[in-house]
Amino acid sequence: MTRDQLRDVSITSTDEFEAVLAEAVEKAIKADVDVRGAWEFQTRGSTHDWEVEIIELARHPDDENE
Repeated sequence: MTRDQLRDVSITSTDEFEAVLAEAVEKAIKADVDVRGAWEFQTRGSTHDWEVEIIELARHPDDENE
C-alpha cells in the first residue's frame, strides 16, 4: 500500500471525509478485515498522533431495506 493513495481525492468537508472513511471501511470488510476496535497511527509530515475507534452499531429493524 502506498502512503499517498488519496492524492487525487478532495477532502474539504466533513461529508467528503465521511464518504472516504465509509469507502475504506466497506472495502476492508469485504476483504474480511475486522475493522472493529481502536486504531492508533501517526501522520507523516505532521506532529499529530491519532486514535480512531470503530464500533459496529445495531441496526433498527426498519433499516433492513437500506
